Amino acid sequence: MTGFALGLLLTAWWLHRLPEPVAPTPALVLVFAFVTLVAVVGLRFFRLRAMKAWTMALGMLVAWGLVFTTASAWLDRTLTPALSGEEVTVLATVTSLPEHAGHRSRFRVTIEATEAGPGAFRATELLVSAYPGRPEVRPGTRAVMTLRLRPAAGPANPGGFDRAGWYYREGLHGSATLIDLKGTNAVSEGKGTTPWRARLHGARAWLRERVESAAPDLRHPGLVQALVIGDRQAMTDEEWHAFLRTGTNHLMAISGLHVGLVAGFVGLLAAGLWRSLLPLQRRLRRAAFIALASLSGALVYAALAGFSIPTQRALIMLAAFMAALLWRREAFAWRGLMLAAIAVVLWQPTSVLAPGFWFSFGAVAVILMLLQGRSGRPGWREAGSIQVMLALAMLPLSLGWFQLGAWVAPLANLVAVPVISLLVLPVLLLGAGLAAVWVPLGYPLMHAGDAVLALLVAVLDGLSGLPVLVDERRVPLAASLLGGLAVVMAMQPRLRRAAVWILLAGLALVLPMRPDLESGAVRAHMLDVGNGQSVLLQTRHHNLLFDAGPGRAGGYSAGEQIVVPALRAVGVRHLDRLILSHEHAAHAGGAAGVRSAMPVAETLRRAPTGPRERACEAGERWQWDEVDFEVLHPPPGWDGSASASCVLAVETAGGVRLLLTGGLGGLGEAVLMRNGPERRASDLLILPRGAGADSLSRGWLRDAPPLRAWASTDAQGRGLPDAVRARLGSACIPLRETGVEGALQVLADSDLHVASGYRVRDRRLWQPGRMPASADAEPCTEAPSDRTRW
Repeated sequence: MTGFALGLLLTAWWLHRLPEPVAPTPALVLVFAFVTLVAVVGLRFFRLRAMKAWTMALGMLVAWGLVFTTASAWLDRTLTPALSGEEVTVLATVTSLPEHAGHRSRFRVTIEATEAGPGAFRATELLVSAYPGRPEVRPGTRAVMTLRLRPAAGPANPGGFDRAGWYYREGLHGSATLIDLKGTNAVSEGKGTTPWRARLHGARAWLRERVESAAPDLRHPGLVQALVIGDRQAMTDEEWHAFLRTGTNHLMAISGLHVGLVAGFVGLLAAGLWRSLLPLQRRLRRAAFIALASLSGALVYAALAGFSIPTQRALIMLAAFMAALLWRREAFAWRGLMLAAIAVVLWQPTSVLAPGFWFSFGAVAVILMLLQGRSGRPGWREAGSIQVMLALAMLPLSLGWFQLGAWVAPLANLVAVPVISLLVLPVLLLGAGLAAVWVPLGYPLMHAGDAVLALLVAVLDGLSGLPVLVDERRVPLAASLLGGLAVVMAMQPRLRRAAVWILLAGLALVLPMRPDLESGAVRAHMLDVGNGQSVLLQTRHHNLLFDAGPGRAGGYSAGEQIVVPALRAVGVRHLDRLILSHEHAAHAGGAAGVRSAMPVAETLRRAPTGPRERACEAGERWQWDEVDFEVLHPPPGWDGSASASCVLAVETAGGVRLLLTGGLGGLGEAVLMRNGPERRASDLLILPRGAGADSLSRGWLRDAPPLRAWASTDAQGRGLPDAVRARLGSACIPLRETGVEGALQVLADSDLHVASGYRVRDRRLWQPGRMPASADAEPCTEAPSDRTRW
């Protein structure tokens, strides 16, 4: 079984990292057979019989078929970029627990029939958003909906959230905006066949309403809902922040720990019931009755969580353990773990893409390793030490996947796990059960659980405020795996003699991630922030962020969700300077999110208002690590409009020049044109985002043509007028767009060293979007003017 599990898991993970599904052609089958033969012979030669090489080959073959079938089916139905903005009219059923947030409702629908729309539309599962909110929409709602389509795509940046990958993992073919529910009776329940998911989430919604009615004045209703039905929609940012920064956020998702606890509670009740019922003792063995009751209780609780992937893993593993217990098999723990992993991947091959998959199974593997060789049941002291060691072992993986490591996690989990497991969860579940029978019965218990939660949140909030105990950075995945291995090795008494190797593996976590830049060079990252702009400039010892992407107060912030993760992914932990070219929300809206996440020494902007802020005006000059920076525009006294956008020139020691124009246009461009072509000279021109169609039409491309041009655009190409694209094409200036290639990167020293776009470089099979033109396309007939003119 070990060989099959390893072959299945590793092959499924590897195939999902390819840019397209690998079809089982005859040539590939022959290659696979040859590799399998070599593996079998090699493993037999080294006498690794426990691995059973042929089962590994079988696991690889099964993974190949599963991934190809799953990916091909999804790609056949996913929304393509050509369908973006198209409208369809469909008959659909809501098959999720809707998220109602006042100004917006969001829910999943399963499409039964298409009444009108493009012929290329074949999607059956969509994530729908409605503006304003539609609180009348419930699980099982069946309606004729008019939808405006959006493909399963998103920004592509280092360290960023892979939205398209999440859609693929969840089986969603795209998203849409609700335009209309046709007719006054369009919303109907009970008509037609209701999918089982709709019935399940309908039951969850009913229980949520009963809990809210039983205790409408709770201090932490979001936490209560998260623990009872696995719904985290109502959690506040402050609550989520306290759990996340202390490494206890796993407690706020119904996962293996919670399912196991419920199974244990039900098992204890079943044992008492079995002793009191003599007829039951004659018909069923005690172990069998307890196992069936525990599994039934876990099944009900997993249903309350909507059968999320973590609960699926826990159920399968629990069933495997119960089966091994009933069959009186010894040493069943590792077999149960492998059986659960195999079953989860067979049921949902895309689960290998979820960090939670590896965290769950990794955590159980660490626990089994720590228990290995121990006899008897672990006591409180052993359970506490296991919890501390588990938190330490998971810390490197948290840094690698989530850019967040809580050194306080061992202490926080030592407090939070028993409090949630033994005090809060049983009380809340019993209260919810009583509320389901009669609403007033649940009031005392719901308030008791909420009171304990309030104390716990206060403790965690205090711990999360200790900055020295929270590490917000990203380490390479390989380094995090090595670090986790070092922690596990250090926990094994038999391996402590290899202290030198343990130390070397652990060093991977603390090695600096600064880019290897020489003095006089600069590296530029133009981030893919959609309808906005953000550019990171790095010299040997300094970091400058030019614009922070779009954002709005109290809403979405690209600075928090895109820019900060990207900065951490390339090793930036502080900014020496932040320049906001002008006050438009597409450029300055994300600034608050950036400044709340990392130190910013100084900010230059058009309308300084706070401490450590100055006006961005022409004439500002400085040098970092032999790289010259100069603000060319605007003159003193201008306002914060796009015409007054800051323009920054960067020149390396080797004479390579970059020009960042922010949102410059109109009058501002005309004024800058009067300074002479040598001031506007550049090897790389970052084009004005959102400028008018007359941008670069005043002779700029004639007397100071750049060698290359970059533009910040979204997936639909918005942010750069077609007239400007045509102008650049006529001048034979190569153009690259973030909306096409994702985040762009260049190293400038004595020349420009341009890397492939992030979407192109790290393309996965679920990202079929627009690709850049082929390199062998028809060449431009006119070369840009020689730089000696400048």
